[in-house]
Amino acid sequence: RNPALAVFASSKSTVLVTGAAGRTGQIVYKKLKERPDEYTARGLVRSKESKEKIGGDHDVYIGDIRDFDSIVPSFEGIDALIILTSAVPKMKPDFDPSKGGRPEFYFEDGEFPEQVDWIGQKNQIDAAKAVGVKHVVLVGSMGGTDLNHPLNRLGNANILV
Repeated sequence: RNPALAVFASSKSTVLVTGAAGRTGQIVYKKLKERPDEYTARGLVRSKESKEKIGGDHDVYIGDIRDFDSIVPSFEGIDALIILTSAVPKMKPDFDPSKGGRPEFYFEDGEFPEQVDWIGQKNQIDAAKAVGVKHVVLVGSMGGTDLNHPLNRLGNANILV
């Protein structure tokens, strides 16, 4: 038996889940919290309301991934990062499914895929690198940097193009 592996296996990892109040983020954050002997779970959310929604205490930080300086404190002392942030389209309110047709979607100002899925994720990776994080898991979508990709045209078009 390799003693170095035994020490590594017995050490507890601090894992930061960004987007911890989102659909997938909540699941991952909760699963890590259920294994306190193996992980110290930490979350990053955008607002106080989101922090309260997931029952966060001192282990949930509030920050804007588009603002590097606002997220750095949540990265200090972590061993691993799970990126679960994503630009989320909203359905235009005037859609009536009884009239047929396809719903139209839009992004709020500042929340387009380029700002969230590109700049925001780059900020997270840069912050992880700055504090020496060795393990990063990125769950993302395709096309965040391609201006012609359907995700970037979604705000002005139909999601089912």
